[in-house]
Amino acid sequence: MENPQEDKNSMTVNSGNENEGFELNESNVISERTSYIPAKNNKFTTNLENNCSIRRKKVSLNIPDDADNSNNAVEFKDLDYDPDDVNFVARIVDGIRLGTANLVIKYNDIVKKLTTGIVIILYNAYFITAILYNRRNNLDWEWCDGHGLLIILTCLTYFFLFYYYVLKRLLGKVIKDVIIDPAERCGKRLLSIWYFKILTILLIVGSIAAFIIIDAWETPRRIISALGIIVMIIIGFLFSKHPGRVQWRQVFGGMALQFTFGLLILRWEGGRNFLECVSRKVTIFLAFSHHGSNFIYGYLSSGRFVVTNSSSYSELVGQTLGIDPLFVFGSLSVIYFFSFFVGLLYHMGIMIWVVTKVGWILQVLLGTTAAESMNAAANIFLGQTEAPILIKPFLNEMTKSEIHAVMTGGFATIAGSVMAAYISFGVEASSLLTASVLAAPAALSISKLLYPETQVTKTSAADIQQMKTKTEGNALDAAAQGAAQGFILIGNIVANLIAVISFVAFLNSIIGWFGMLVGLEQLSFEWILSKIFIPFAYILGVDSDDTENVALLLGLKLVVNEFVAYKRLLDMNLTPRSKRIAEYALCSFSNFSSVGIQLGGLSTLAPSRRADFSNVVWRALLAGTLASLLNACLAGTLL
Repeated sequence: MENPQEDKNSMTVNSGNENEGFELNESNVISERTSYIPAKNNKFTTNLENNCSIRRKKVSLNIPDDADNSNNAVEFKDLDYDPDDVNFVARIVDGIRLGTANLVIKYNDIVKKLTTGIVIILYNAYFITAILYNRRNNLDWEWCDGHGLLIILTCLTYFFLFYYYVLKRLLGKVIKDVIIDPAERCGKRLLSIWYFKILTILLIVGSIAAFIIIDAWETPRRIISALGIIVMIIIGFLFSKHPGRVQWRQVFGGMALQFTFGLLILRWEGGRNFLECVSRKVTIFLAFSHHGSNFIYGYLSSGRFVVTNSSSYSELVGQTLGIDPLFVFGSLSVIYFFSFFVGLLYHMGIMIWVVTKVGWILQVLLGTTAAESMNAAANIFLGQTEAPILIKPFLNEMTKSEIHAVMTGGFATIAGSVMAAYISFGVEASSLLTASVLAAPAALSISKLLYPETQVTKTSAADIQQMKTKTEGNALDAAAQGAAQGFILIGNIVANLIAVISFVAFLNSIIGWFGMLVGLEQLSFEWILSKIFIPFAYILGVDSDDTENVALLLGLKLVVNEFVAYKRLLDMNLTPRSKRIAEYALCSFSNFSSVGIQLGGLSTLAPSRRADFSNVVWRALLAGTLASLLNACLAGTLL
């Protein structure tokens, strides 16, 4: 039976010195190895020395330690090689190696600083050389690809180094005590005054409404998209668990943050350029997966087939033919690479740092709890079952409102690996990236509207900051485990696609047969969906000629899944505006098949809360659907 203390510690990794605990163990190993170096004319006269010598000889022969240790058990005199018979050169090499290792461990801090200094000097030399090369040749800066990007990355790197190693260490506590804490206390006191809270909400809502009316006055479709935002709020309020307990600061605060992100990304030229640059970089990064998939699958992945021998088509020998790559070998193969990379980032602690910081920002701006804010931030990058792993220690202590927020975040977003697959088969990367960012505040906002908090939370920011995640093995092992998880994900995607597409075809056939008997040949399951969701498609603000098609996409996404809906979207001839709005509306896991996935994943993480998960899952599905539609309405308003 495992030690409970060890199990508790298994949830953490050392966030301090990564070499903590290494120095003592390595010293012991070196001490033991040094004792094995045979000195000249040295004889093993003691039992301890004889036992050590015999054990080392057993290791060289792969003999188990529990074998008989007597001299009669193994005839060492018959061996051609005696580990104790080390020549002079080997002793010198071994001594130099061990002496160097001892020196590095003894002066570990100095070695680290010296290595860091050398790296900084070499990088600065390279940076100066690159800038001089640009000026001598009068090249453009190319802020997204060339020397301009190098300048941006260098400035950001030095800023973070200065912040963490200088500013935070010297002034971090002072800034927190003098600025951050007083501002937080003052904000809480002001928001506790009811008329100040109402005035703030009216000011935010009025400013947003005034901007939208003035900006979209001449484009009625954008006005309709803006009205769609109001419709989504009304629907959420009507289905709220506790309508009288809604904290409107959280609802409108999340929408204000979502609107701000939308303005920066969709309307500001600098934000659009930044998003386009990031989208190109993401596309290029994911394209590296083709090297691996083409190597394994060949023309099934690349779509390029070289005719080498053909009796029937001899005139084509040596030519390259273009074919459609198979979906599972081409588009889905990107998941392997992305999962590999994410596993590496988590092992290095980079992803944990990013998620924690974004979660803290959401908590401060919206007033949501630390755990649910961190989960919402994680959902930008991770899927509905992976993100809750980060807050696993707190799932048993969460209120039902917090659980609802966690499940809503899972339904309202998509996993980064799945996003990579969508990009690979033609969905606009900028739409997916924007929708993923906007979904975090939207999910919290709608979640707190449908299931307001009525209990005192037991999770705090201090608990989240002290939380660590478990990492095992080295970085390569963590990345390889991520790739293996990608294999499982692809298997699930393929199995679900085959099953649901076949099931939809079955339903179309059955319903079509009933329709044929009464003269309604056009009747089918998809036709019914295209009619039911017409009001939602209309309120999104899509062009009138595309309303039915977008309604069909919304129905397929909810009843089947977003994979099928995106594939159908690429086959439709929609206007650019309608296509962009549809890309936002489909960017979520809010469908019936995800209900079972979430219940299974969360119940595994916190079995004692299985009943609570089942109790709130359907309301969370509605909240996730409304959040994705809210994203689409915002995009339709600003586009």
